[in-house]
Amino acid sequence: MAYATYEQAIAKKATSNDLVKYVVEQVSLLGDGQNATIDFLDRAAVGEFCRALGFAADRNWAALPLEEISPEDATGAKVVPADEAAKILACVKVMFSRGKLAPSDEGTPAPHILNDFLPAGTTYRGKKCLGHLWEWQYALAVELEHGRYRGTNVTNNHPVLTALVVLAHLSEDALYYARLWVMETEGELLNAQLDRAPFKELHETLEVLQRAQRHKAQRIAEKVAAA
Repeated sequence: MAYATYEQAIAKKATSNDLVKYVVEQVSLLGDGQNATIDFLDRAAVGEFCRALGFAADRNWAALPLEEISPEDATGAKVVPADEAAKILACVKVMFSRGKLAPSDEGTPAPHILNDFLPAGTTYRGKKCLGHLWEWQYALAVELEHGRYRGTNVTNNHPVLTALVVLAHLSEDALYYARLWVMETEGELLNAQLDRAPFKELHETLEVLQRAQRHKAQRIAEKVAAA
């Protein structure tokens, strides 16, 4: 069922699928350079969308502090929880499959931009998927900087708009976030050294950097082997 506004959809108790469809349609209109109704970005609307994706009732991204949306995990990086990241990834995949989103690389369509992150052992558009969901979790956490936390709120932490920022960077470089983890950790280590941080803190940051470097090396080797 089609709804004139997001508010109308909520008032009429639209199904979760309809709420997701409404946002996808409006975002697609924007992508095509057409007029769209951006009525799904206030705090309550983002919360409704998060619930529509299947997030827990208290997981409204527009109402949570950054450390709760993307806490630090065992790797030392801040990441979005795996279950939420997987649901966002599935939503974006639906957008692709329905022709609602067409990312490009240097002007050429990039139909396999999601394959690195979709479940390993599956195929998408004729190519195998690699299962790097963690990297997608990290990417979403990084791009929350375009939300409520840096003084230039573009996305209001909306999951789909955050994912679109991720896709914009992946269209530049499929290993953008593997490389970024290394670069950001190198920056943290340098700052810690300049601040004369305690040895324990320096050591912990160095361990994170080594993990990031191993991850990047593995991802590059993977790409070389597949070429």
